[in-house]
Amino acid sequence: MIGLCVGGLVVMTALCQAQTTPKPAAPGTTLTKMDAAKQKDWLARWDKEIVSDTKAFRECDRVIGEDVAFVMTPAMDGFYYGYMATKNVKYLDMLVDWADSLIKRAVKEPDGYVGWPSKGAAGTAVDNLDDYYADSFLGDAMVFRPIVLMAHEMTTDPALKEKYGAKGESYLKFAEQIYEKWVKRDGWRETANGGMISVTLPYGMDPTRTRWIDFDTRNDPGHGFSHPNNKANEVAQWMLAMWDVTGKPEYKERAEKWFTLLKSRMKLKGDGTYVIWNYWQPAGPWDYKNGNTKHWVDVHPNGGYYEMDTRGIVAAYEHGLVFTKAEIDELIATAKTTWTGGAHASPAPGMAISVMPASGMAKQVNACFVNLKTSEPMSAGPGALLGTVVSRVWDTKTNTGNIVIRPEDAPTAQVTVTMNDDTRIQILRMWSALVPFDVEIQKNFEVAATPDTWFGFSSVPYYLMLQSEQFGR
Repeated sequence: MIGLCVGGLVVMTALCQAQTTPKPAAPGTTLTKMDAAKQKDWLARWDKEIVSDTKAFRECDRVIGEDVAFVMTPAMDGFYYGYMATKNVKYLDMLVDWADSLIKRAVKEPDGYVGWPSKGAAGTAVDNLDDYYADSFLGDAMVFRPIVLMAHEMTTDPALKEKYGAKGESYLKFAEQIYEKWVKRDGWRETANGGMISVTLPYGMDPTRTRWIDFDTRNDPGHGFSHPNNKANEVAQWMLAMWDVTGKPEYKERAEKWFTLLKSRMKLKGDGTYVIWNYWQPAGPWDYKNGNTKHWVDVHPNGGYYEMDTRGIVAAYEHGLVFTKAEIDELIATAKTTWTGGAHASPAPGMAISVMPASGMAKQVNACFVNLKTSEPMSAGPGALLGTVVSRVWDTKTNTGNIVIRPEDAPTAQVTVTMNDDTRIQILRMWSALVPFDVEIQKNFEVAATPDTWFGFSSVPYYLMLQSEQFGR
């Protein structure tokens, strides 16, 4: 177990001296005020869910490797956004509790740095990377972003500084050590045209964590595997948080170079919308083996990966890096016209819907909110039922559900359609990261979001934070 001893005055002096890079003004938004009763209801439902779930499932006490990213971080983000939305220190204390549990479990590795290693930490079988017992770059990046941002509040807010300042300083120092670890281990690689990407390298350690395996050959020709876009975006957002808090330009530069590469991968169509970009594509010669790419190159069927990408793009735009208002507008147009596979919970009340039943079970369900770009849902096929969603229920235990529809040609009637796991769902992308910049996407989010589910852990308090910042608590 690794204990931390941090000289608070030294750390804060260094951080103050580092504030040399001015931050751009926040871009304007189109946010409208949320209904007060709904806002209160959302907060109550979200609070009940995150408090009960994180008490019952203390992932902070056990997760390691890449599980830190996808199992622990949604709660950490939720704690941070919940505090920022309400200024209730309950959520700050919950983040501190989870962060301390994680940090005290850190183990010392052969080069003196610490981590949370596991088998399968790379999250990919490419080059047998999951066979190594290793750290997860992604896990470190995702979990330390909310820790760093909360630490900033703890060390700068006069109302918090006396009680939490020293703890916040220790978190910032620890985060800088984690960053230094990945720099020293060559976690980033320069790409063509001034870009940069985070990578997974083929090395690990023996079970005693005292000896490296393949560490000295990690940068040999052909070694290494570039992160897919979603992971590279998460790493870059950690860098933005580090820049926000310390002002050190090296963090900004790493993020900016990644976003430069990402932008080069995004191509406009003639109608001013984007071709949906590939989930992964090679960034350098290390991503090829025997003349072939190490991974498939195509659009991912899971729309969630593009939610993550869009969050990264919006974060870059809000920091005045690489992406401009014109590109945000093009993303908005893309969100309103481009369809993706959706979850069975996606069709929400108020959405227009096209349904193709098959033997009593819906074969195809296409749903959307009508907007300035899309006048009705894409047809589910010849003879499909067109109408409006009245209600939707999905049973996670049986993986079946019902949608109650008011048909367009008989508005006083209602039809109930059954779904199961074989039902194909398609829905407009309507990326939630674009909520601050388009009132129709904001409306979509307010109808479709689920405050009392795991999926709402971070997205709902983030939205409540935006509302608080714009219109007051």
